[in-house]
Amino acid sequence: MKKFYLACAAAALCGVCLNGTAQASPLKNYDAGNIAIDAGITLPSSFEGYGYKMDKSNSGYLGGTVGLGSNTALNYKWNKYTGDDGKINTHQLNLMYKFMPGLSAYVGYIKADADTEIGGNDKDSIQGGLQASYDIPALFTVWGNIGLGGNSTTYEIGISKPILNNLEVNLSYYDNKFRDAIGRDGDIDASGVNMGLTLKF
Repeated sequence: MKKFYLACAAAALCGVCLNGTAQASPLKNYDAGNIAIDAGITLPSSFEGYGYKMDKSNSGYLGGTVGLGSNTALNYKWNKYTGDDGKINTHQLNLMYKFMPGLSAYVGYIKADADTEIGGNDKDSIQGGLQASYDIPALFTVWGNIGLGGNSTTYEIGISKPILNNLEVNLSYYDNKFRDAIGRDGDIDASGVNMGLTLKF
């Protein structure tokens, strides 16, 4: 099933990338001084590690993107995935470069800090990835993100809808895997739905 979701996300992201009229989401351009702030809740449909599923509960995320000019931007994101038997906090900082409308590449640092009943490990690594988006006029923006790191594999696909001039509502499906983050060389895999808001300045 996870392979099916990954294939769907990859296909959607590729489809998005082929459309030249797209704009980066949530920040529409990387001109210096432009800012987007993201916040929301995470509803994990699956939170598991070391061969067993942990009872899940709602979690949250927070992040922001700052335009630096010359098609570059700096992005930070914090995620917390919580279950009754454990939790994992992740922090990432990425330098983004928009090399065509609607398509950006990024490279950065990601850190995962796990704490469970059977122990947890701190894992950090360099990561790289792609972010793409496509505006469907009068409806919403479809966007996707795929990232690969030395100790992580992440993807997310979602939609954004403006509700005010500088405020958007977001809905997405994500799957994030962190290798060797629990026990002795055990992986943690969190997947589910993100719901939140993006405020732009």
